Amino acid sequence: MTSDSIEAVTWNVQGEIGISDDRMQAQLDFLREHASTTDIIMFQSVNYEPQNDDEWGGQLGSLLNYFERDEQDYYHVHTADWAHELSESEVQPQQAINAPHNRCNLTVSRWPIERTPLSLRSEGNWYPRKLTYYTTHFPENLLVSEIDLNDIDSFSSDSLDTWNVGVINGANWHEEKIKMLETIYGRLYLQNKRTDQEVVLGGDFNAPKQEDRDTVTPHGSGTPEYTHYPFYGEPYYFGESVEETDEFTFTDRWQRAESNVFDPRIGQWDMRDAYWIAEDSQKKASSEDHTHDIPGGARKRLDHILVSDHFDVNQCEVWNGQETAINGFDVSDHAPVVAELNYTE
Repeated sequence: MTSDSIEAVTWNVQGEIGISDDRMQAQLDFLREHASTTDIIMFQSVNYEPQNDDEWGGQLGSLLNYFERDEQDYYHVHTADWAHELSESEVQPQQAINAPHNRCNLTVSRWPIERTPLSLRSEGNWYPRKLTYYTTHFPENLLVSEIDLNDIDSFSSDSLDTWNVGVINGANWHEEKIKMLETIYGRLYLQNKRTDQEVVLGGDFNAPKQEDRDTVTPHGSGTPEYTHYPFYGEPYYFGESVEETDEFTFTDRWQRAESNVFDPRIGQWDMRDAYWIAEDSQKKASSEDHTHDIPGGARKRLDHILVSDHFDVNQCEVWNGQETAINGFDVSDHAPVVAELNYTE
């Protein structure tokens, strides 16, 4: 990796099932061996345990101790405070959401990093005005941060936006998955159209269903998945006038939400999947080069790194033990994705 490149990793560390001491140590050993020089790491599904004096235990506490004490050059932001507050909320509908709030997102960076507020009323000239795409009930799964690059002479930009996302699964949460994908796409679409800010987006998207070099297949294609139940109500309608409207069903909306993010023929948001544009990448179908192996189900590439057009991608690979000896499946049910990025001139 050259001095003017950035290495970014995204990894779902399976904190939703809790974390044993042995598995936690195995994850730390994995990071020490394979990611000790990585510049930006975006973790999802990080288990946390609140303690006194704003301290955190559990998986989050172990990771923070590792990066703060063992790897002194790292800065971090996380959403455990949001998740914990929501887990104890009696405000509807949060009072009925339990398990998903037991985990958070964590981003660590070689450079100073600050968590960015996601207000419905963004003001000022830097961020787009009237930016109201924010409909998810799981805000702790959308960690947006700004990395300060002012002291890095090799980078032409003063800052970098990182989006660390953990999209809720559709099997259990149905429309909430769609709303989260729509929030990500809508906000970044407007930001990219109205600003020239560099963006790295990484995370577990729980999408798409399948992909290869030529096609992207969203969930809901063919035999409906989670989208054919009657309680999803009547279809949306849209058109030039009341007399000329077309039906837009829930299945259509589901497929469009996934396709906007991953199908470059449909999405118009100026974000590109590092796996497919990298100079050095396997560029294999998701069933072959996968990040998640569902027990009794299909192999899927659900974890991705996407970048704005400010970047070239030198390399992108999945640490799944397939084409590389590095195997994240030994310590999590998701394999990490790593990308080496260069600023375009």
